[in-house]
Order: sequence, then structure tokens, then C-alpha cells
Amino acid sequence: MKFDEILAGVGNILNGLGATIVLPFIIIIVGLVFGLKFSRAARSGLTIAIAFVGIGLTVGLLGSTVSAIGEAFADASGTGLRVMDIGWPAASALAFGSSVGYIIIPVGIVLNLVLVAVSVTNTLNIDLWNYWHMAFVGALVLFVTENFWMALFAALICFVIALFLADWSVPLVRRFFKLPGISIPHLQSAGYMLLAVPFAWVLRKIPGLSKLRLDPDTTRRRLGLLGEPMVLGFLIGLALALAARQDTVAALTTAVNIAATMLLIPRMVGILVEGLAPLADAASTFMSKRFAGREINIGLDAAVLIGNPAVIAGGLLMVPVEIALALALAPLGNGTLPFVDLADGPFVAALLAPLVAGDLLMIVILGAIVMGIGLMFATQLAPAITDMVRNSAAVDLPEGYSQFTVMSDGANPISYLFYYLYQTPAVVAIIVSLLFVGGLYILKEKFPLGERLLPIADPDAKPVSA
Repeated sequence: MKFDEILAGVGNILNGLGATIVLPFIIIIVGLVFGLKFSRAARSGLTIAIAFVGIGLTVGLLGSTVSAIGEAFADASGTGLRVMDIGWPAASALAFGSSVGYIIIPVGIVLNLVLVAVSVTNTLNIDLWNYWHMAFVGALVLFVTENFWMALFAALICFVIALFLADWSVPLVRRFFKLPGISIPHLQSAGYMLLAVPFAWVLRKIPGLSKLRLDPDTTRRRLGLLGEPMVLGFLIGLALALAARQDTVAALTTAVNIAATMLLIPRMVGILVEGLAPLADAASTFMSKRFAGREINIGLDAAVLIGNPAVIAGGLLMVPVEIALALALAPLGNGTLPFVDLADGPFVAALLAPLVAGDLLMIVILGAIVMGIGLMFATQLAPAITDMVRNSAAVDLPEGYSQFTVMSDGANPISYLFYYLYQTPAVVAIIVSLLFVGGLYILKEKFPLGERLLPIADPDAKPVSA
């Protein structure tokens, strides 16, 4: 059996078992390496797996509820847009169904361990199932170049980019979400964050805008009961449902479902943090004994961030904004109708919210800018994605549309950049990729996000001015 076939077999086994089966074993192994007793490592692994089950259920409820609202908005608007967003399930099927997707998990794990060992990154990415985002870029490059090795190179470069963006945003995650020892190598959310940073810097410089203080904590203090996260979720859900012309019963159901997610997701994240605490402490002790001044951060899905009220509220408000943007940008070349991935609003907002200290107005403005650009990206990638999905037996296509795209990754600036970059000569694509990664490395080392760049208050220190 060839080596690549062995890697493909390992990848298929891990992917087939699923997160809830494999994750506890990964946590146990990592915990034992960091010096935890087996009993504590096993407890930590099972607790984290249970937390992800809970997060998955509540995020699923949020996604189905938002999808229903988005579908109603799209039907009511009569868009006439020609490109259908078939969403992340189709993108992940394309990614893991490609020759790159077969081996991305085992190769990615090995690459991550090497980069941690040589101190290039401090993120240990255990979010195995979101490796598909890197594999999706690899599948795009394979479509362009018909060269497996160039596609694998592109996917692994994206893997490194995700690690570096996770390192870069560690202070942001620690200070805003109060999640020490965690980083977010989620290429979708991190890619939008990278695009949003210069716009966030401008927004924070606009006189008077930040002084409005429309973050959930300030709103709760000002409005009392009406500012409570679950009540705020109920009101936002009800307003969106009515605006989407749902009937009374459906609107109330939507409102209660959104309120439930506003209450339950933070509770699930709390269980996750409980499970991660022994692992994070052990990692810190392990690194301090062997590598003075280094820390290892556990890389997780951006789903662990969406329990924050500002993230959920901002993500919900993005639903009508995305539909409005799609219509407004049609004369400028947009052909994409946001549909399945409308439910991804909280994942878009996950790393945008801390850039503007959780201010809801600025989150929506920032999200509108990022997704407005993303709609144009997704439209330009539609011909390639359409050909890819038509040649794939893993994707069922809706009728009535001539072209298809995926907002989750088609709108991501990294996917867009690599699609066009790898249409250049191979040597140019390789050199530019390496320069891009080198630039990100310097950026993360010299200008950590949330500290030197776009600083936000540390919960254990005095507030820092923007």
C-alpha cells in the first residue's frame, strides 16, 4: 500500500468516526503528554466532548431558525439573483471528497506538531473537522491547476495561515471573551477578521461612534430586563420574524428559539471551559518547565465564541443586512443570493465583535462591509464552484439556478486570493504564498491583535484606550 493511501485511510477513519468519538481520545493523549493523570485527562476529554455536543445542538437550533428567517426574506424580496448559495455542507463535502481532503487531517496534525516543536506557532489545533476549510482551498487549487502537489501545498499554506491568525488574535480572545489558553484557527472566521481589521481601525477612529456604547453589557445596565441576553434575543428574533412576514405562531416560535440559544450556548461554553481548564493549566506548567516564556494555546472551533451576546445579536442582525446587500450590489456585479449560509452570521461576527469591543452598531457596519466584499468574491468564484459541484456525486443541487457558490468559504478573502493566485505560474504562486505567510508571522509577533493593534481592555488590568 502506498504512503498516500495510508494517509487517506487514516483521514477517512478519523472523519468517519466523528468529533464526539475522536475528540475525547485526542484530549486524553494531549493531557497525558502535558502531565495530567489519566483520570483527570479522561474527565477533561469527556467533558469537552459533551460540551461540543451541547454547542452543536444549540448552534443547530440557531442555524435552522435563522435559515427559516433567511428563506422568508429571500422569498419576500423576489431577488432575481442567478447564483445560489448552497452553503458549507456542500463545501465541506467537496473538500473532504477531494484527493487533498482525504489526507488533510493526518498531514495537518503532523505539520502542526512540527511547527509547535520549532516554536513557529503556539496553537495546537485540535479542531480536526474544520480542517475542511483548508481542504476546500486545496480543492479549488486542484480545479485550477490539475496538480495534486500544488493543491496540497496550497492547503497546507492555508493551514499555517489559520495557525498564525489564531496566534495573532489570542489576546483578543483572552480579553474580550475571557477565554485564556484558547485560540481560534477557524479559517472562515479568522479570514473575515483579517479582512475586517483595517475597517475596524477606521470605525474606532470615527468621533462619537464608539461613545454610543451599544454593547450588550451597557444595554443591559441601561434597559434592565429588556437588556437581558435572552430577552434581547427574543425581541430581535421576533422583529426579524415579523419583518420576514412569518405568521404569529411561527414568529413567536422563532423568538423563543433565539432566546433559548442566547441562554443555552453560554452555558455550554461554560462546560467547555470547565473541561479545558485542567488541560490549559497542564500545558502552561509543561511549557514553563521546558520552554521559559512560551505558552501553548488549544485551537478550537469559532463555535466556542458565539455564546457571547454581542456575537449572537450581531450575527442575527446580519441576516436582513446580507439580503439587502445582495440586492443593492446587483447593479455592481453581485449575482449571489445568500441562502444556506445566512445561518453563519454568528460565525462571521465571532471575531469581528471583539475588534469593536462588542458594539452592536459597529459589528453590523463591519459585517456589512466584510460580507458586501464577500458577496462579490462568492459571485466571481461561482463558475468554478458550479463546475466542481456538478462533477461531484456528494452534492445535491437545487433546481432553478444556473450557477452555485458557497458563502462560507467562497466569500472568504483567503479562498478568493488563492483561487486567482494559483492561476499564475507555479513559481509565482509559491513565492507569493510564502511571502504572505512570512508577513503574517511578522504581524503576529510584532503587532498582537488586542494589544499593540486595536487594543481592548484586559479584564485583569485598567482599561486601555482605543
